[in-house]
Amino acid sequence: MSDLDLLQRRFDRERAARKEAEMLLEQKSREVYETNCQLRDLAEQNTAIVESAAEGILTYSSDGKILTINRSAERLFGVSRSNSLNLRDLFEAGENAEAVLFRCDVDLGGEADHNIDSQPDADSNEIVAVRSSGKVFLSGISVSCTTHCKQKMFTVLVRDLSRRKRMEAKLNQAQKMESIGQLAAGIAHEINTPIQFVNDNLQFLQDAFEDLSELLDLFDQLLASVKADEPANKLVEQIDSQSEVADLPFLKEEFPNAFSQTLEGIQRVAKIVVAMKEFSQPPSEGKSQLDINQAIENALTIAASQFRDVATVKTDLQQGLPGIVCLGAQINQVLLNILANASEALAEQCGDTKGEILVTTRMIDNDLEIRVEDNGPGIPEHIRDRIFEPFFTTKEVGKGTGQGLAFVYDIVVNRHDGSIQAVASPSGGTTFVIHIPVPKVMDTEKREYENSIG
Repeated sequence: MSDLDLLQRRFDRERAARKEAEMLLEQKSREVYETNCQLRDLAEQNTAIVESAAEGILTYSSDGKILTINRSAERLFGVSRSNSLNLRDLFEAGENAEAVLFRCDVDLGGEADHNIDSQPDADSNEIVAVRSSGKVFLSGISVSCTTHCKQKMFTVLVRDLSRRKRMEAKLNQAQKMESIGQLAAGIAHEINTPIQFVNDNLQFLQDAFEDLSELLDLFDQLLASVKADEPANKLVEQIDSQSEVADLPFLKEEFPNAFSQTLEGIQRVAKIVVAMKEFSQPPSEGKSQLDINQAIENALTIAASQFRDVATVKTDLQQGLPGIVCLGAQINQVLLNILANASEALAEQCGDTKGEILVTTRMIDNDLEIRVEDNGPGIPEHIRDRIFEPFFTTKEVGKGTGQGLAFVYDIVVNRHDGSIQAVASPSGGTTFVIHIPVPKVMDTEKREYENSIG
């Protein structure tokens, strides 16, 4: 084979290889183009999703510089992505805000921990946000953290809770009005009963006085006749006859009872009025000291009509307990709701035998404990953890809003840093256990209490 033939063969191989390379390059270029189109479509899709989201979505660096912001967040805060923004300008400063917004359970180059248990609790995710106008609003946020180029990057979802809070306030007000309506009916009954027998006794005393008045007139006439040395036989006969009409032995026996019952009725009404006066004091702007035992006694007085026919109420209130600093009107509402819940549970039981409600107070470590125990049907274990959820109710439609215990939970846990749980009673019913912390300012009183018990 000549050199020319060898050169031609080599040229053909190189031309075939070049053609194959060109085809491979064209194929790879097409794949790159298609991948880029897919990436562009995916980016546009992701952008459209983020931009159309109802929640505000922001990403920011560990120094608070906002990297991206969607349209909902722009509208929510009244800002523009064209301006240089910092997250700290959008939320009120505070340890809680910093802890929530810049918490990141991830090491550089590692994977973020997105488990819900690693996040701050739900309550701390409600923080005050600030619009560009300076107007503040309560926001609910959810923060996640990841890394990009070995730098921490945060994503926050922001929701305006103003409307929800207004609705909750309306529901709470509706719950209060429902309770007030029930209380008003109960108090009317409570006052009407003693007023009724006061009225009956006064009517009896009025009728008796009319008979005695005639008898006294005859005695006056007899006295005048005796002074004038006039015959009095006829007057004596009239007095004897009128004494039989008046039934003096009966009056002598019944007058003390009538006066005693009347005084008892007046004292009962006075007790109800005092309890109502303490219960109806307008809420103060801040917390104040409350005698929890007296508050329980007042609640039992006011709510007596709700459980009188279905339960016998016993109390075991530890004396000398330190006062608690709280929103008194709200704690009063908690007591009424829990007592109403117990009486309603007992009312569901069949039979003529009354149930029992036991209310106890104790000092447990640094908490004041209130227990309300009933021997009713109890709460099934599978729903016991749900009874404090808003709108959850086991009652028939129209007989319950499902807001009572949710309202109680909000007051005890969110507004007083306490705790409440429902546990099974030894008697088979339910015991509500409430713990309210005794603040440090009450340490002196707490020590006095501890000294008094041993």
